[in-house]
Amino acid sequence: MSEHKPQQTLILFSIGPVQEFIAQARRTRDLWFGSHLLSELAKAGAEALREAGGDLIYPVLSDSRHAAENAQGAADSPILGAPNKILGIIETDNPRDTAWKVRRAITGKWREFADRALLEVEEFVNLGTWDRQIGDLIECYAAWTKLGSWQDKSYNHQTAYSRALAHVEELLAARKTLRDFIYNDPGRLFGEEKSSLDGGRESVWLDRVKHKERLTRLGVKTGEALDAVSVVKRLSLKAQNPAGALKQGAFRSVCETAFFPYEDRLKHDEAMQKSVNRYLNKTAEILGISGGASALMDREGGCDARLFYARRIEDYLEEHDKVWDFSKIESISKLQTKIVCELEKLYGLRKSEEPIDTVAQPSPYYAFLVADGDRMGRLLRKIDNADMHRKFSEALSEFSKQAAGILKQNGRRGTLVYGGGDDVMAYLPVHQCISAARELYEAFGEKMQGIADRLAAASGESAEKVTLSVGIAIVHMLEPLEEVRQLAQAAERQAKETRGALAVHVHKRGGGDLLRVALPFMTETNSPVKRMQYIHDWLKAEDFSAGFAYELRDLYRTYRNLQASSSWLQSEKELEDLLWSEIKRLARKKKPEHKSAKEAEGWANKLHEQFPLTPQPLEQLQRMAEQFILAIQLEEVGTVYEEASASLTP
Repeated sequence: MSEHKPQQTLILFSIGPVQEFIAQARRTRDLWFGSHLLSELAKAGAEALREAGGDLIYPVLSDSRHAAENAQGAADSPILGAPNKILGIIETDNPRDTAWKVRRAITGKWREFADRALLEVEEFVNLGTWDRQIGDLIECYAAWTKLGSWQDKSYNHQTAYSRALAHVEELLAARKTLRDFIYNDPGRLFGEEKSSLDGGRESVWLDRVKHKERLTRLGVKTGEALDAVSVVKRLSLKAQNPAGALKQGAFRSVCETAFFPYEDRLKHDEAMQKSVNRYLNKTAEILGISGGASALMDREGGCDARLFYARRIEDYLEEHDKVWDFSKIESISKLQTKIVCELEKLYGLRKSEEPIDTVAQPSPYYAFLVADGDRMGRLLRKIDNADMHRKFSEALSEFSKQAAGILKQNGRRGTLVYGGGDDVMAYLPVHQCISAARELYEAFGEKMQGIADRLAAASGESAEKVTLSVGIAIVHMLEPLEEVRQLAQAAERQAKETRGALAVHVHKRGGGDLLRVALPFMTETNSPVKRMQYIHDWLKAEDFSAGFAYELRDLYRTYRNLQASSSWLQSEKELEDLLWSEIKRLARKKKPEHKSAKEAEGWANKLHEQFPLTPQPLEQLQRMAEQFILAIQLEEVGTVYEEASASLTP
């Protein structure tokens, strides 16, 4: 009698709820931790599957050395994300038992984070509400199929593995439609206060006012009513590393990100440094802090960005209240008013009793970026064996690691929120967002094109170019992070309409025209995104005026209307020559005042060399106009902020 051998089983897990992990966020720590937590749960589940004897296909787990290197700091080296799905092959006659082991590992990891956070707040939370909300959060679904059952089934020349993979994905999708709906909302019956971050849950605080000092030290504002999940997010850095390697406040805020270009300028402008030091000395004097400006600076000689934005000074004072005990001097609101008064003097918005060299205001805008690989589902459907699928996963993992580096290199100082598979979510200074998007696109193609070529060769098809679509929202730092993420995803959807494109949406807080520009990363002859660098350089050199950019758009609209009713504009060559004559005329008409007509004409010739209008001259002119207007807008919101009002007083 032959010995029974367990059958190979393809098993797939899905972890959620993704949106609830990521969406509700008021601070960057909340946003980052939601993504990071999802990754950590996926890693815990993947480890459990591997320990049960499973052969992991997706995700690829880092070795212990690399994981240790990544864990040095959330701000500078965030632990790289893993996707919210786990796929593997395991020899077993009881896949249900394996599924429960993986589920217990995932829920156990979530409990670890929650229990660490509870240690900080246990004395002033409703434990019944806490346990219910923590216990109800995780959704973990599993589906599996025996690989052997597909060996003798052929379908459109697909292999057993590809058919099994398609089947298990269908099973998982069906399982998700049968979610475990549990109506459990006692807060609704008793009218309990709702959470500030998630209106679907009630607050867990017993008495916020009584414990406000302790909550403030933990990073919770006096007016914030938080549910259990939001509390775990807010205490994220302590929850991730209670030993202290990750310090509270280490994760960069959007305020710091918006301030980076101004900070760079400050380092190289001695006159500006003198004015800023005077302001910081006055601020230290108001706060009763000895040491003057140096007492308000960190070890690297930088100063807190919040001190340069009137609407963020209150946050700064509340955070430092327990360090310097401002209550001995005056109330925080009075201190804020005095500091804002000095800030207005610095920016020239208020008269000063002493002579001051005023400086420009820093921009309050930053860039939020989301990216996603194009046609990844089509590539996955070409995979016909586990080994190739594993190589596919490894390539995606390598891209995630590289994405983190791209956001840091060249002094970019971007912050990766999530990098899992072909997905990237990050925020960075405005003046660096275009170059970062282009490098992400190139890195994704570099990592994935070889896999795509091999899959195409195996299936006898011609290989498609692997592309990444990137959406960027340029937003004000005071916009709610949940809305900012949605704005960036709207830009990504526009990029997805053509694929392999960059879409940038500029949202000005004071209103005005919403700029939406979509540019392909590559065309047959050039890269519109790469050519943005030319425009940036010309703008810095003041080779053209803002008026020229907007006149280009009017020129496109005029000729678009003329072409619709004019047969003599149908020849592309004649239309191109005519448009260039008009563009050179505009370059002379709208030239900067310090440029001569000859210099303007010379610059127009450079423009002609770098921006061909063939094929389809009108479409190329429209794209050129959008590129110039986008460069103008990015310069306006990314360097200094022109405040319409004459006062910063909140």
